[in-house]
Amino acid sequence: MTGKNFYLLENKTSKNKSESNKNKIILNTRVRLARNLTDYKFTSICSNQEKNILLKKIKRYVEEIKELRDFRFYSVKSLGKIQKDLLFKDYLITPGMANRMQGKGLFVKYGQDRGESSAIMINQEDHLRIQSVRPGLNISEAYEEVIEIEKYFEKKLSFAFDRNLGYLTASPINLGTALRVSVIAHLPVLAVSTRIADFVKKLNQVGCLINGYFMGNSEVIGNLFKISNLVTLGKGEEDIVEEMKAICLNIIDDEENARKKLKESDLLGIKDNIYRSFGLLKYAKILSYEESLELLSIIRLGLDLDIISGVNDFDYFELINKISDSHIILDLEISRSVTDDELDSIRADLIRKKILKGTD
Repeated sequence: MTGKNFYLLENKTSKNKSESNKNKIILNTRVRLARNLTDYKFTSICSNQEKNILLKKIKRYVEEIKELRDFRFYSVKSLGKIQKDLLFKDYLITPGMANRMQGKGLFVKYGQDRGESSAIMINQEDHLRIQSVRPGLNISEAYEEVIEIEKYFEKKLSFAFDRNLGYLTASPINLGTALRVSVIAHLPVLAVSTRIADFVKKLNQVGCLINGYFMGNSEVIGNLFKISNLVTLGKGEEDIVEEMKAICLNIIDDEENARKKLKESDLLGIKDNIYRSFGLLKYAKILSYEESLELLSIIRLGLDLDIISGVNDFDYFELINKISDSHIILDLEISRSVTDDELDSIRADLIRKKILKGTD
């Protein structure tokens, strides 16, 4: 079978794959729900006074819900540049939220597992956005948490809803369930293969949007792709969840098959690419963030294909967040002004200490 129906079929063979294999290709899952309150204008046409009133109202409700007491509140206007950069990279604030700060806030809770977080975002594009992030392929778990949080709000707040259009949102693209499921996929072989155009077309045909990982940048860096459902009108929430789970399993199969074929057809070429990347990471004195991602992507591929030795196993998604400029400045508590070369030098050392055996 071909086309839309084929890519929405749940891939039975993928059920037998280990979770670790899945999570080396699907690195991260994010589920977000948008809601707006009745009797309030959309934030884009609200005055600062109206946004502050709405912020105080939602903030008070959150603080009254005992099940949400582990969430910490941040007023966007009180955040420093480094904090905003980190939240921006984690998709917790948008460029517009960072620049127009009046009446905007968010509640955040970080989970015990690495890469796990939950957020309640107030007065972004919509009055309320509830988001759950999980490492690897964990769509159901993230969705269940988002729905659980929404139920607390439904007891106290009235959401704008139309019988035909579903939940009303600032952007027409979110009408309906206003549920967005996104995953970050590491696709180093598909990205450079001749089949990438067909791969993108196939995802578009089943109602998915595919972009580079970094918000505001369509360029693909580090072979990382952000894939999300595009259609929220005319589908139920559980239908969207099940479709995205099936699509992700097929994405995993596509990348694994591409890796297998590459290893069979050009083993020497892929080995050369991997060990060239290893040499740069081992000896380079300065590494930009973009170059680091490209090199780490190839090293991660080398580990997944059992080609390279002398390298520690590492969580690619966790590491690329740790070596960003903002994380370096925050983690090392750097208070002075630093040059790009200084940051690039620190980054190169951090990568070596993390991935090269015998350098801990």
